This record gives sequence, C-alpha cells and structure tokens, in this order.
Amino acid sequence: MRKTDVEIIPTLFNYIDFLVVTDKEGYIEYYKVFRSLGSRIVKDPVGLHILELHQHLDEETSTIMRVLKNKEPIINEKQYLNIFKERTVTVISTTLPIKEGNEVIGAVDINRYIYKSIRDIENSKYEDITKKKNHVFTIDDILTKNDAMIKVKNRTLKAAQTNSPVMIYGETGTGKELIAQSIHNHSLRKDNPFIVQNCSAIPLTLGESTFFGTTRGSFTGAENKMGLFEMADGGTLVLDEINSMDINLQSKLLRTVENESFRRVGGKDLINVDVKLISILNEDIHSVLENNKMRRDLFYRLGVVLIHIPPLRERKEDIPLLVDSFINEYNFKMGKNIKGVSKDVMDLFMEYNWPGNVRELKHIIESAFNFAEGEIIDKEELPHHISTQKPTSNTININGKFSLTDAIEEHEIKYIKLALESSSTLNEAASLLKISRQTLKYKIDSLGIEIE
Repeated sequence: MRKTDVEIIPTLFNYIDFLVVTDKEGYIEYYKVFRSLGSRIVKDPVGLHILELHQHLDEETSTIMRVLKNKEPIINEKQYLNIFKERTVTVISTTLPIKEGNEVIGAVDINRYIYKSIRDIENSKYEDITKKKNHVFTIDDILTKNDAMIKVKNRTLKAAQTNSPVMIYGETGTGKELIAQSIHNHSLRKDNPFIVQNCSAIPLTLGESTFFGTTRGSFTGAENKMGLFEMADGGTLVLDEINSMDINLQSKLLRTVENESFRRVGGKDLINVDVKLISILNEDIHSVLENNKMRRDLFYRLGVVLIHIPPLRERKEDIPLLVDSFINEYNFKMGKNIKGVSKDVMDLFMEYNWPGNVRELKHIIESAFNFAEGEIIDKEELPHHISTQKPTSNTININGKFSLTDAIEEHEIKYIKLALESSSTLNEAASLLKISRQTLKYKIDSLGIEIE
C-alpha cells in the first residue's frame, strides 16, 4: 500500500469506525473517527506515538508496532484499546504496511467496534439519539405504513427467535443492514458479538485467513489469530455482498456451515462454533444464481429464511415518515431547527423514482440541510437532479423526430445520469443500474456522458 492509497480506504471498507495512519516509527500522521462513541475520544492525537495514545499496549501487543516490525499485514485481530480516559473498548483491527517500493514507511490501522462494547456504553449513559448514531437498531427503528414492510418486520422478529441462517436481499440503499441488526438485537444472542464483513472488501489471497484465522508458521509471518467465525462465536456474523465472495471460498464456507466447525489455516485441530449467519445480497437472487455468482448448494443452506426488502418506489407512503425522521436526525447533528419540507418538495419526492432508495433520500435531506436558511426546506435547496425533474407521464408523443433507438438511448442516458448523481463511486452506480462496472464505463464513454 502506498500513501496515496490511504484516501481511498473508506471506499474499500464499508464499516470503519476509526482510522489511524503512522510513520515508520509509529508516530501518528492521520487520525479520523467515522463513528464516535462519545465526547471523551481523544480529539487530535496527531504527532503522538501510538504507544502514547494507547499506553496499555507495547511493541508486542500493538498491531501497528508489529506490522512495522514484521512488514506483514494483520487482518481482523481483536484489540482492547483505551480510547476513553476511563474505559477500554473492544475493536477488530486490520493493520496494513504502507510501502514505497520495498521500504515500509508507515502503517494504516482500520478499526471497527464490537457492538457488545457499544451497547454497554449506551446502556450506562447515553440517550436514544446516541444509540441511533452508533447504529444499534431494533425493529422499532423501521418506520413504515407499507403492508409489505410490515410483513418484513414480522418476518424479522420471527427470524430472530431461531438459529436458522437468514438471507436478506434487495436493492442498494433499502436498509438491509438495519434488518440484520434488528434480528441480532431481538435474539438471545443480543449480548454477544455482532460482526459485519463486506465480502467484496476481502482480498482474494486473504479470504480463508479472514474467516477461519491462522496458525503460527502456516505461512511467512503468520501468527496465531482468530478469524471472523471465532470472533462471532455465540453471536451473529453478517456476510454483506456475499455474491462477491470467491467461489472457492464459498465451498469452504459451506463446509463450515454444515459441520459447525472448521480448522484455522495451517491448523490441525477442529474448532467448534455457534454462529447465527445472516447473508446480504444487493442483487436479484435469480440473477445471482444464473450468473454463477453464488453456489446453489450454499444458497440453499444460507437462504433457509429469506427476507426481501422492497424498494422505496414501492412504499412511497413511507416517505413522509422517513423525511421527518431524517430531519430530526440532522437537526440534532447540525444544530438546526428545520420543521419540515414544502408541499412542492414533498410532491417531488412522491413523484421521484428513488434509484438509491432510502439511502438516497437521507443524503438528499442532508444536502438540503447545508443550504436551508428557514424552517422549511424549499425546492431550490434540493440537489439539481431532484429539483429539475419533470413529472412522469403515461402518454408518449411520437412526432417522427426520433427513432425507437434514439428514444431508448435518451432514456438510457437519463437513468445513467441519475445513478451517477445518486452515487459516490462508479461501483455504486453500476450496482444501482444492475450492470457491471465495465459495462457502465463503456456506456458512459459511448454515450458521451460527462462525469463531474
């Protein structure tokens, strides 16, 4: 990894709570908190040595110091860090060397809180709004009047009462992880680990060691280390974007699920685990199976309980509820007192197709908060692609000026632009459009679409 790669780390790992970058001696050059657990986090540790920040660690227990010494990555290792002055929290750390040529010039440390620790903190001190901020969701956080979503909530509660694997599927931005967290938090496992892993973020060569751990000496630089299954023992393991998992790794996952046991990489002993598995798909199940992105035998094993999340365009009666909820959230975060949106804005919201679903609606409300001056969000304060959309019509005016090919191309350009405006990366836009990144790039070039 080079220094220039540090900026793209948040796009590669979907769940980062805080990120640390040090130089080759262990002095902190960059420190960013993505999810805060309270006001007592050290504000600006840049310039401190990592062992000054975490004084209970030493060169043998700090993953950063070990990576700087051994020049090898450490993936998903549990650490206990004294982030607070009076409290130690448990995190899962992935620590990678930063290299220029063959020289290690620093390390990057990617950390995620283990949710059990978060819940302990919240129960003792913080208010409900802090709980929402820390992503500890229950079924009550799913706001809906829609019949299909009410059925989803009922299925979620039932799925929480058993140990059967659950598969959640739906379009990007529909709230699949919220359902996964609700299942965990309404189950008997709620006080045990809740671990989420985005399968698309695992390097091909590290897949097996990430899930099953390693034994010292199994390969150069290998240490005794737990994998995700051991970390989640007694709790819940969420496999996000499981359709991105390598097919060979899927076969090993299937054996583990069937036998409820596995061996670490290089190990001889069988390790028994008790884990509730929740897998998440952001594509249609039939498409995933037909395109061989997932083994059918693994699908049959993991898809014992299937929960489909409908897109926002099919539950538009929920838009006013969601708008009010997001306004309350951003009033708290930004110190504003927005009361609502204008009738014109709500009409636009009800007309819009929402390719990015609930996540897109949330981002649009956040965007409007940056420009809103009064108590009501007006049309002029919305992003351009929303405020300038034209009402849809069921009639088609054929005037002879355009061929069918022209009309299809014009429609295609419109949807690609909407997807690009609703996404932060080409990968996300391609996912919204349900095409590959390569296909999207080809269409952008061939149709002459400009990317801002």
